[in-house]
Amino acid sequence: MSLQLMAQQTNGSGSGCAIGCGTVLLLGMVLAYWPVFLAIALVAVLLYAITVPGLQQKRRELQTLVSAADRRFRHDPCRVGECFGVVQSITLAGDLTTPQIDILCRLITGSGQQLQGEERRISLSPPARLQQLRSGEGAAAWLRSGGITPLAELSVEAKATRAAMECLRERAWTSDALGKLNGLRAAVIDTLAKARGNELLEPSIPQLQQALGAFELERRKLEQAHHSAGEMLRKLHDFLGVPDGIRPILTFDLDQLFDPQRFRALEQSFEEVVLLNDAFRELSRDALA
Repeated sequence: MSLQLMAQQTNGSGSGCAIGCGTVLLLGMVLAYWPVFLAIALVAVLLYAITVPGLQQKRRELQTLVSAADRRFRHDPCRVGECFGVVQSITLAGDLTTPQIDILCRLITGSGQQLQGEERRISLSPPARLQQLRSGEGAAAWLRSGGITPLAELSVEAKATRAAMECLRERAWTSDALGKLNGLRAAVIDTLAKARGNELLEPSIPQLQQALGAFELERRKLEQAHHSAGEMLRKLHDFLGVPDGIRPILTFDLDQLFDPQRFRALEQSFEEVVLLNDAFRELSRDALA
């Protein structure tokens, strides 16, 4: 046991000696070569002082160009691979040394009754010549090099894509409106059930029945609009899926197929129904006060 203890003490002393010797050696090197270390530190500081302001100035310039490109292409129809959609935003990302430009697109994906809007973010490196972003054609060429093809404003593909995006919005809006309307109908039906035999609520039965009739009429309109938006979306998606070489010879009057005024009228109609419900609730509160 005493031999093992001596061996351990010897090993411990050896390790301590090695560490101490290494420290002394390192300190000696620093003292001997401190001008070299100082020169390296000074060079690093100078490089930082020279390069960082330049990088910051370049980023500010790039930010200005990216903001201009965002204003130019925001909400414009585009194509990414086989999917059509619109450019939602163009923003500057990354850091000073490795800047990136993020393009957020909303694309129509899926097929048949499963069509939906999908957000897709694509990160591109800035063009080698930043001034390329100053012109619409230059920025469009840069987007195409990254797999995003802006569509000509007056092309039939651009018109069909805009209409398809409106169909997506109308279908989502009608679905949400139907959910709200079902809640209103359920509240009126529940109140009607309580009103019969309740002298406080019975005077409001005609108004409740009128509101229920208005809700039912609006529900049918919303269901029809939801179905029509889905069908038109499917047809437009099928049209956009036709091969490029054949699509130009196809002719159709998009204005006859898709009427944005109809959607605005539907929104106004639903807003009036909601106002009718709010007015009924106010009258009910007054009657029960």
